[in-house]
Amino acid sequence: MLFHLHTSEQGGWSVVAVGGDLDLTTSPRLRKEIVALVSWGTTRVVLDLGAIEFCDSVGLGVLVAAVKRVRSHGGELRLANCSEPILRLLELTRLDRAFPPYPDVAAALADPVEG
Repeated sequence: MLFHLHTSEQGGWSVVAVGGDLDLTTSPRLRKEIVALVSWGTTRVVLDLGAIEFCDSVGLGVLVAAVKRVRSHGGELRLANCSEPILRLLELTRLDRAFPPYPDVAAALADPVEG
C-alpha cells in the first residue's frame, strides 16, 4: 500500500492521519509534517495510525521523536486508532506505557489535557 498522510484540525488539535508503510523511505514525510506543525505553533497533535500496515525501526523512531518534539515545546502528542502492527510494536517495546494509545481519534480528542 502506498504511504499517505493527511492533516486536519479538530477541536483545537491537529489530527494527522497516516497510512501505508511507515519505514525508511516514508518516515521522513511524517517527521517533516510534525516539525512543520510544531514550527507553526501547534501544541496538540493526534496521530491516527489506523491505516498503517507496516512499521520498521525507523518508523518507530519517528513516532518516538515526534512525541519528544511536541512535548519539548509544551504540547501533547497522542497516538490513536493504532493498527494491529503498531499495537504489537508498542507492546513489544513497552512504549505503550510511555504514550498509551487511544482506541480512536474521538477518544484521544475527548481526554482532558493534564496541566
